[in-house]
Amino acid sequence: MPRLGTEDAVMSIHPLPPLPEQNRIVAKIDELMARCDDLEKLRTEREHLRLSVHTAAIQQLLDEAASASFASSRLRVSQFLFSHFEDLYTVKENITELRKAILQLAVMGKLVPQDPNDLPAIKLLKEIEAEKKRLVKAGKINQPKPLPGIKPEEEPYELPEGWEWVQFENVVDIGSGVAKGRNLAGKNVISIPYLRVANVQRGFLDLDEIKKIEIADNEVDKYSLRFGDLLITEGGDWDKVGRACIWREEISLCVHQNHIFRARKFFHEQNEVWLEKYLNSPIARIYFAGASKQTTNLASINKTQLRSCPVPIPPLPEQHRIVAKIDQLMALCDELEKQTNATTSKQTALLDALMAKV
Repeated sequence: MPRLGTEDAVMSIHPLPPLPEQNRIVAKIDELMARCDDLEKLRTEREHLRLSVHTAAIQQLLDEAASASFASSRLRVSQFLFSHFEDLYTVKENITELRKAILQLAVMGKLVPQDPNDLPAIKLLKEIEAEKKRLVKAGKINQPKPLPGIKPEEEPYELPEGWEWVQFENVVDIGSGVAKGRNLAGKNVISIPYLRVANVQRGFLDLDEIKKIEIADNEVDKYSLRFGDLLITEGGDWDKVGRACIWREEISLCVHQNHIFRARKFFHEQNEVWLEKYLNSPIARIYFAGASKQTTNLASINKTQLRSCPVPIPPLPEQHRIVAKIDQLMALCDELEKQTNATTSKQTALLDALMAKV
């Protein structure tokens, strides 16, 4: 621990102005510090007002999203946000809330218009069910246990025409990962990279630190990740349960630990990005928060709760349109954050320059 010695303190050099000047300097410091306090108070009040106004506008948009008057409400709120855009989006928290609102409107079918020419989602679901039965018959996946189905009161909201509610395991094969500390005595083992919960973030992978694990060589195919697999976290902090991202073969051979679920689509045409967007949406997060087992500051979900998660399935072309619109709007949010960061950096640089001249 650093410390100031008595001798050093005694021998330290201090500037000593004339006494009247000391009094004038102290008085000026107090005056300027009081002004700083006033500026800080004003800044805090303005940011609180920006947050409150933005939250109210976004909440009104979300509250009316399921109503028949949603189109006019969306236009009215959008006009308000646009007219106050520069003022509202200088606050990072507002950009975070905007991202959540974009996802929520997207998964409710309120972000892009429906196309009556799209084949309804029920056709896609029949194709998925047929492929699942074929894979079971071929011994490539296990026959899943029957699910009780979704009760009407478990449906979070009313879907647009052509959409369907399904349980998550109806559209993916869910697998668990490798448990650490298993007894591998007498087996041929290899050491390969594996993903931990810390690597799986909401919507992206953090691969800055990748560790390795030993597994039996005859288990490599069982646990290896494939391009397009969804990775979903089992537990952690209560607001981080169910984080999801997509594996894009960032590492040529990789497995995942047992605290991460792997969800694999049944055939190529399925849109795993739509599923990832929904799992990371505020609505799915509410489901995971309610279904999870919670202790002090920690929560977790089991495979049954993940299997049963209600998921909305739009017609496949609409899934692609929604994902494209989400990406477009999220890119705008990225630009907003860059501008906010640049403004903050500029203010800091100006302050540093000012202090350097003093």
